Amino acid sequence: MTELRKPLVALLFSPDQVVRKAILEGKKQITIRDGYREYHPGTPVVLCCCEKDPWCVQADITGVRYCRLAEVTEEEWQAAGFPSREEGLEGMRRFYPALTWDSAVTIIRWKNVRGKLVDDWAELRKSSWVLQDSDYWNRESSF
Repeated sequence: MTELRKPLVALLFSPDQVVRKAILEGKKQITIRDGYREYHPGTPVVLCCCEKDPWCVQADITGVRYCRLAEVTEEEWQAAGFPSREEGLEGMRRFYPALTWDSAVTIIRWKNVRGKLVDDWAELRKSSWVLQDSDYWNRESSF
């Protein structure tokens, strides 16, 4: 019998353009999700958004950590795009309204984002002064 291949694993993201830009540029490589979720280091993952302007890229999961929300470190909050833990809780409650400091969470890290969208984004950045200089793309926002 042939060895079974792992199924496609995905992480869904909001349609926020700042989040997409940060993922495509390799600046965002972590997410905090409500509940304990079955992700494994070494597994390829599809990062995607199915709303408004759909997009997807592939990456490799490099780390998974399970803890309570209160145990998320300052570095993890900031890497996930939140300036503080309080703003992190507030931002996460948009998607998980019942979230509390005692809620179980899964912290997922990835690297090696790749795919046509990443390649196209890199080419567009090289050739477009609008994308390079736009205040919109340079604004501070949580991702």
